[in-house]
This record gives sequence, C-alpha cells and structure tokens, in this order.
Amino acid sequence: MAWRETTVVKQRWEFVEAWLQGEISKTALCRRFGISRKTGYKWVARHASEGRAGLADRSRAPHCQAGAVKAEVVQAIVSLRRRRGWGARKLVVELRQQLGRKAVPSLSTVERILQREGLTRPQRKRRRVLAWRGKLTAADRANRVWRADYKGHVTTGDGERVEPLTVTDGYSRYLVVLCASRGTGEREARAAFEAAFMRYGLPDVILTDNGNPFVSTTLTGLTRLAVWWLKLGIRHERIAPGRWYQNGSHERFHSTLCAATLKPPAATRRAQRQRFARFQQLYNEERPHEALGQVPPAHRYRPSPRRLPQRLPAPAYAPDMMVRRVRRNGEIKWQGRLIYIGEVLAGELLGLRQDPATGLVHVYFYARHLGAIEARGKARLLRHVPPPPRGRRHMAMT
Repeated sequence: MAWRETTVVKQRWEFVEAWLQGEISKTALCRRFGISRKTGYKWVARHASEGRAGLADRSRAPHCQAGAVKAEVVQAIVSLRRRRGWGARKLVVELRQQLGRKAVPSLSTVERILQREGLTRPQRKRRRVLAWRGKLTAADRANRVWRADYKGHVTTGDGERVEPLTVTDGYSRYLVVLCASRGTGEREARAAFEAAFMRYGLPDVILTDNGNPFVSTTLTGLTRLAVWWLKLGIRHERIAPGRWYQNGSHERFHSTLCAATLKPPAATRRAQRQRFARFQQLYNEERPHEALGQVPPAHRYRPSPRRLPQRLPAPAYAPDMMVRRVRRNGEIKWQGRLIYIGEVLAGELLGLRQDPATGLVHVYFYARHLGAIEARGKARLLRHVPPPPRGRRHMAMT
C-alpha cells in the first residue's frame, strides 16, 4: 500500500472540517494535529472569513519598511536627474539644499534608485595600465635617457591629421626625433626610432608616458615597440599615470615646439615636415638653451657607441633558469599547466625561476620582470608581484 501524499494546506483543511463537524473536542482535535488551541482558532477564523484560500501561507514580510525612502523623495530624485542630468553625488548635494539633510537618503541609496528607474547605464570597467614600479634613471650623460612622447594631434590647412612624435636626449636636450606622424601606430613609430638608432646609436633608457604605442593594457603592459626595445637592450621606463612633471623638461620642450611650428599648423603635411626639419636644425645647433648655460644642445651631445645591430641578440638567461617559448596564442606550458602571458610575445623565449623563499615562479623577458606564477595556485600570471631581491634573481643578460 502506497503512502498517502499530503500537504500543509490539506492538513489545515482536514482540521477545519473536523472542527466544524464537532465530533471531537477542540482540545483533543488540536492535540491530534499537533497544534495549540490558539493556532486552531486562527485557522478556523481564517476559513470563516476567506474560505479555503485563507488556509494558504501568507508572506511574513512587513507591509511597510520603516527606513524606506518616501515616494515624494524618490520623485524628487528622478525629476532632478531628468532635468539636470547629474550623477548621484551632485544630486545628493542639491537635494539636501532643497529638502534638508535628514530627508535625503545616502549616496548608495540614490544610486540604487537611479538604477531601478533606468536612469543610469552600467559602465564597462576600464582596464588600467600597470604602473611602473622602478626608480627612474637620472640622465647623467648623453644617451643615458631618451625622452619620447607625442605632442598631441593638429590638423594642417588641407585637413590632414598630424601627430608630432618627439624624442630628446635627457642630458643634452638634443632633439633626436621630430616626426610628423599620421597617428600613434607602432609601425610608424618604429620606423622613426629605427632611423634615429641608425644615426645616433642606442640609448640606455627610453622614458615615455603610459599611452600608445609605448604601453598596452595587457598583462605584461608590453607593445611590439617595447618588445623591440627590450631585445635591443634598451630599458623602457614610464612616468607614473598623471605625473607629467616626471617628464617635465620634455613637456617644456613641447611648448617651445608648439610656439615655433604649430601656431598655426602648416598648409600640408609636407610643408609641416619641412618646418619641423628647419626647427630641428635650429634647435640643436644654433638656439642657446638656458638649462645648458646658454649653449646649443649640439655642444653637449655625442652619438652613442652602442650601434644598432643587424641581427637581434637572443636572450641569455642564467644556467639555473628554465626557458619556455611563448606559443602563438600567448601561452606557455609550466608543470602541465597552460599560463597566458600575452600574444605580443608569441615565439619569444622567456626565463623562469622559482624563488625558494616565496615559492613563486618569476617570469622574465630579457632583463624585464613580467610577473610571477603561483606554483600550486591558479594557472595565471600575477603581474602585481614585484621581482625578488637582486641576490635571488640569479639572472645574467646580454
């Protein structure tokens, strides 16, 4: 014989039926169903007022919330948003002046009201560039530090866009590159730097900001241009985001360049290039520079003895380091796990070494520390991990 299937509502109905029949005393009936007399009277009263539907469970939520925002306040928030178009912070300030401080809800509550009413759109979280952690190198001699940046686009008389690329030597202020680029693409920038390397040799360090084509928002922060610099043995350093004054001398040069060549821009790109060429010769060889004791930059500058090699050197990692080649999809294999590094390094050799003090596996590309891998954690590159102390790096580079 199968078990009889029953529900709470059905048991309540059976209780009410037996109650109404009156064949058993109320005390005995409540004892049989395992409820108190008070509960029994409650269900009988509900059945009498609402019928069988009254035997169903009711919501236990309060009919009104003590801390709920009043409807008129919600209406004021919505109307002010539609009229002004302001964000939640400004709305709170304005509403407190109109309604009083106690009548206006908190900032987070106003944000939820705007979101509930469909007056805000969720913004995609912007991936930020990894901040440079190292100490900036001092420009204590020629070709020690080159400073590179884009002036910002201008439009020639015929409507062409020009992005002036400028590179100066930090020690002598010598203007190494002044190029009327079409944009900030890597290919055009590499051609300009290659011409400068062939003419003046290689610097030790190139200092840039955090924009394209110098830095990317990928795990490693590398671009193809930065990878090329590293393979040439050039250290790439970056100013902190928003700290333009860390490259102050170069920014000051941009003011001089703008006043001399870009107010107004030339009629055509070709004319702008000619104007840049005349300015570069005048700036380097004739114009006295106040920071140099009123002598032109050419008096202090000498080409670098490090020449541009015809063939890029291969990385020379320490003998006790493991070497892994980056696959086409940007991954390397480590202890049976696939670790994503970045497609910009596809085909390149990386050096890996585990730090016994922390257990982390540090990843290098030439002399650049890319991050670390957890030996037993998730299969990912931790880019915020600083490099180990110099005594534990055990790394020799060409």
